[in-house]
Amino acid sequence: MMSIRKYEPSPQMLRALELEFSDEILAEIDATFGSYLTTRKLNYDNASSVLKMLVTIEDISTTLLYAKIMQSDVPVRFTKTDRLSIKLKAKAIMFVPLVDEVVLLPVGDLLPFPSPAERILKIINENRSLFEITNITKECIMFAPKWFSKVSPKEIGNKNFDVIFRSPRIPARVMYLSLNRLTTDPHLRRYLFPLENTPKIRNNLLKLSLINCDIESNPEQLEAVQQIVSGPNPNVPYILFGPPGTGKTTTIVEAILQLILMKKARILVSIGSNAACDMITLKLIHYIENDPRFKSFLKSDNPVLLRLISATQFRKHAISIHRDVMRYSNYEYNKQNKRYTRHGLTKDDLEKYGIIVATLCYAGLRAVRSLSKFTHIFIDEAASVSEPEVLLAIAGIKDKECHVILSGDHKQLGPIVKSKRAKVLGMDRSAMERLILHKMYEVNNNGKYDRTVQCRLRRSYRAHPEIVELYNKLFYDGNLIPVSPKTQVDWSMLADRKFPILFQEIRGETEIEANSTSSFNMLEAQMVFWYVMLLLRDGIGGVKVEQEHIGIITPYLAQFQLLKRMLRATKQEKVEVGTMERYQGREKRIMIASLVSSYSGSSFLSNPGRINVMLSRAKSLLILIGNPITLRKNDNFKYIIDQCIAHGNLQQKINKTNDDSIVQLMKNLKLQDIQDEYEEREEICV
Repeated sequence: MMSIRKYEPSPQMLRALELEFSDEILAEIDATFGSYLTTRKLNYDNASSVLKMLVTIEDISTTLLYAKIMQSDVPVRFTKTDRLSIKLKAKAIMFVPLVDEVVLLPVGDLLPFPSPAERILKIINENRSLFEITNITKECIMFAPKWFSKVSPKEIGNKNFDVIFRSPRIPARVMYLSLNRLTTDPHLRRYLFPLENTPKIRNNLLKLSLINCDIESNPEQLEAVQQIVSGPNPNVPYILFGPPGTGKTTTIVEAILQLILMKKARILVSIGSNAACDMITLKLIHYIENDPRFKSFLKSDNPVLLRLISATQFRKHAISIHRDVMRYSNYEYNKQNKRYTRHGLTKDDLEKYGIIVATLCYAGLRAVRSLSKFTHIFIDEAASVSEPEVLLAIAGIKDKECHVILSGDHKQLGPIVKSKRAKVLGMDRSAMERLILHKMYEVNNNGKYDRTVQCRLRRSYRAHPEIVELYNKLFYDGNLIPVSPKTQVDWSMLADRKFPILFQEIRGETEIEANSTSSFNMLEAQMVFWYVMLLLRDGIGGVKVEQEHIGIITPYLAQFQLLKRMLRATKQEKVEVGTMERYQGREKRIMIASLVSSYSGSSFLSNPGRINVMLSRAKSLLILIGNPITLRKNDNFKYIIDQCIAHGNLQQKINKTNDDSIVQLMKNLKLQDIQDEYEEREEICV
C-alpha cells in the first residue's frame, strides 16, 4: 500500500484553533475562504481552497479530542487472555469510540507539551511503540502490537507508560490528497461545478433485455437504467434520487450489470461504509451467479466482480464478513494465487475485473497506485457523505470519458461532521445536495426535468401506504406513489387498523449518561420492552411475530445501549436495536421508535433528515413512544401526533388486565440485571 503524507496542520491553522477558527482569522489565512464566508457558495474557483480549509478544521478538532485524553504514568496490564490493557480515566470514556491506535512512551515524555497545538503535533508525529486497538469497553482499552511489528507484549506488560490514544487519520489524509488532485484538474472541477449554460444532449435510449424483470413495470427505474446505459450527459454527474423504498439499489444494480453485458464497461462502485459495500456486492453476486448471461464471465480469466477489502477491515472483521462477499474479495484472489504480501493486488491484477466495489476511503487510497481506466463510477448513498468524501472515489480516478453516477436521498441523513465549527461553515452539505439544486437539475412546475442528467424515483414499494403517506407529506411534497396494497393490520392495540401507526404517550425522565453527553429514558425503555414482549407473545392477526421481524430505533446512543442490555438480559438479542445512522437504508416489518426527549430540548427534533429515517424504516407497523407535550413543539411531530389522534391510535395508558406475565417480567427485570455487562467488563482489566 502506498504511503501517504501526514499532512500536519500549519502553524497558522494551529493559531486559528486558539481563536476558535473565527471568521477573521480564517479570512486572514486564506483570502479565497474569506470571500466564501460572505457568499457561503462553493464554485469552480474556490472549491479546492474552501474544502481544504473545512477538512483541516475537522481534522484539527478531531485530533484535539485525543489530546484531551492523553494519560501520564499509566500501568499497562495483562488481561486473562494475555492481551495488553489500560484502564481508562472517567473523562476518556466518552471519546474512546474514536480510537484506533495506542502509542506507549516513557514516563514523563508528555510533560513538555502543555498547549493544545503542541499536543496535536505530538499526536500526529509520534511514531514510537505503535499498537493496534483490539477491543474497547467502558472501563479499559485492550491492544496488541501492530501487524508486522517486532515488539513483544512481554516487553510491555506490567510497566508504566505515558499514553497517546489516536487514530491514524487515514480518511483526512486521503481527503487532503484528493483535494490536491482537484486543484490540478480543471476538467474535474468544471464537471463537478458546471456552468448554468452547460450544453444539453439528446440520446437514443437503448432497448434492454432486463436482468430483473420487475423493473419493466416501473417507468422511472426503467428510464434511469436506459439513460445510464445509453450514455447520460457527459458534462455533469448523473443523479439518481431515490426516496425510501423506491428501489434505488435495485436500479443501480441493474444499470451496472447491463453496462457489463452491453458495453463491456469497467465500473467502480463506492460507498461510505463497508456494510453498504458488502450489501450491494451480495446483490450483484445473486444476479451474476443466477443469470445465464454471466456464465462466460465466471469461467473466463477476466472475472466480473471484485470486492476490494482493506487490510484493516480484514484483520478486524474477517469473521463477520459474509462468506459470499469473501469469495469475491481480494483476499480470496490472494489465497488462490498464493500471494501473502502487505501490498495487495497490483494495477494489472485489478484491471482484469469489470466491477470493483470499495469504500470511498479505500478507493481514494488506491487511486494513484492501482485504480484507473473506469468507464463509470457509481457512488451510492452520496447524499450522506461530504464533498471531500465523495471526491475520494473521483479525484485521480475519473478521466474525461468516465461517467459519475451519484445515487441517494438528500432528504434523509446528511454527512457526519464532528466539528461544530466545520459544520456551521458548510461541511455538512453533500455534493449531491448542492448539484440537485443547480439549474441543470431543476424540476419545473409540471414535474418535468432533463432526463439525461437525473432520474427521480417515485414509486414506493417498502411500506404500508399510510406509513408512506406520513413521510411523503412531510418531506417529499406528496410526490411519492405508494404501491403496496392498503391492507388492514389486525392488532388489538390499533383503534383504526387501516392506519398502522400508533403513538404511545409516556412521560418519563430524560437523563444524561454518566461520563457522556448522550441521553436515555428508563421509563420509555421499559415501555419499548413491554411492546416487544406483547408482539412476541400475541403476534399480529393470528400470525406469529419473530424477534427478527422487530426493529427498535432511537436517536441517542445511551438509549440504544440501555435497550440492547435489556433485550440481552431477557434473551431477546435478535430484536435489532439501532440509531438513525445505523438504520439508514434498512427496513423491518415492525419498527418501534423510542424518542427519549421528555420536558427537555433535543437536537434530534430540529433535524428533519433523522425524523424521515425514523418514519421510513417500518414496512407494516410503526410504533412511536414518547412525550407528546415535548414532541408537539416540533411541527413534524405535531402533524404525526394529530394524525394518530384523528385515527384513534394515540395510546395514553396500557390495559394490563390480560398482560400479567409481561408485567411480572418487567418487575423482575431490575437495573442490577442490566448492569451485569459492566461488571464483566471490569473483570477484563486484571
